[in-house]
Amino acid sequence: MPKNLPDIEYKTESSRNKVIPIVDSPNSMYQIPLYKSPEYFSNLESYVNFIKGCERQVRINDRYKKYIWYLKNVVGLDHCQVLPEVTPDDNGKIEIEMHHGPIFTLYDYCEIMVEYFLLKNRKVSTVRIADAILDEHWKNRIQVVMLLSTVHEEVHNRNIFINYKQAFGDLNTFIKKYGVAMSDVLKEKLNKYIDRSMLYDSNDFGILALSNTFLNVERKNNVVSFEEE
Repeated sequence: MPKNLPDIEYKTESSRNKVIPIVDSPNSMYQIPLYKSPEYFSNLESYVNFIKGCERQVRINDRYKKYIWYLKNVVGLDHCQVLPEVTPDDNGKIEIEMHHGPIFTLYDYCEIMVEYFLLKNRKVSTVRIADAILDEHWKNRIQVVMLLSTVHEEVHNRNIFINYKQAFGDLNTFIKKYGVAMSDVLKEKLNKYIDRSMLYDSNDFGILALSNTFLNVERKNNVVSFEEE
């Protein structure tokens, strides 16, 4: 890639004893700094878009795909943890997906990491945040649950409750290290979920099975369907 592109300027500036690379253009109203300052995150829209960008960087990274493979083939998490009787097949008609949770989403983890970097006065970029989150995955400190795609969708729709003890990953160690950067909203989310998990176990609230019936899982048109008998 050439150093100089038409109407594109590469600069640096110093901020808080840091040298920050910047992309600029005479045709643009804004400069794009590689590392984001605390002032950048004062705008809520910028803050949310940045965290979503960190999420994307995690998901497209080859280390992320390898971690999912590791969970399925080395750890042995190759079955749905809500419907363990359903096994994946060689044709890929039944796929097991990794779900971040049940307490924190990938967005939540990225938000905590951003706040931690800012708190520790570290350089903040989507790549650096994503890399730190991937490191935490490989240290097995990010809680995840393996689910069928259909079940995964119902969990996202909050139609299925999964007890936090059913998840894989050492969330306690993650919180001990990064809890200082957790917002009050996330602390409340954590405490409420733990309280709920103390009251009852995982529950599908009748979404996957009804009383006096049993669940029949069939493979039709390459899609897992659920029928009563």
